[in-house]
Amino acid sequence: MTEGRRPEDRRVKRTKKALRDCLFRLLETKTADEITVKELTAMADINRSTFYFYYRDIDDMIMQIQDEIYSVFERDVIMTAESFGTANDFVQYLTRYLRFCTENERIVKFVMSNDPKNNLAKRIKSALLRVIPDSTKVFREGDPKRYLTAYAVAGFWELILAWMYEGMVIEPEEMAVFLTNVYFYGSRFVLSGRKEVNV
Repeated sequence: MTEGRRPEDRRVKRTKKALRDCLFRLLETKTADEITVKELTAMADINRSTFYFYYRDIDDMIMQIQDEIYSVFERDVIMTAESFGTANDFVQYLTRYLRFCTENERIVKFVMSNDPKNNLAKRIKSALLRVIPDSTKVFREGDPKRYLTAYAVAGFWELILAWMYEGMVIEPEEMAVFLTNVYFYGSRFVLSGRKEVNV
């Protein structure tokens, strides 16, 4: 029975990939709300009935893609990590995260910069906050240092997006070391040329 399902599974994957590729081509010039099922299926050369077999509408398609990508993120990035004992643990985690960005470039760019509902972005940020050192658990209420982690995550997010749009010319491992040094030792410390963590 498994053998009998394989050709169908391959066809489904090809169909969904064609729709996804065309969706992201359209997203280069339009917002998600401006894209119609008619133009998407025409571009992909797929019947509208086939589209509706898999998705309710464009929003549902985007949500399903985000769910699939988050499953990959959980498997490849979060894995079994619960917390970090050392800066080197953080380097390894960030390296996995940056590799995930390179391997899923189109969807990650969309999520990080264009997704109006921000669903996947919220889930990824929430996952990051569960494993990175959390300043709210270290500093008491009323201490401004409680917000260091929120500051760092927001900064990482924008920095990684800029890195992606500039072609990711710096290797993920090198970026992970840089981000770890900034997070643990501060930008002034790193910019002075001193580093604690090395590749």
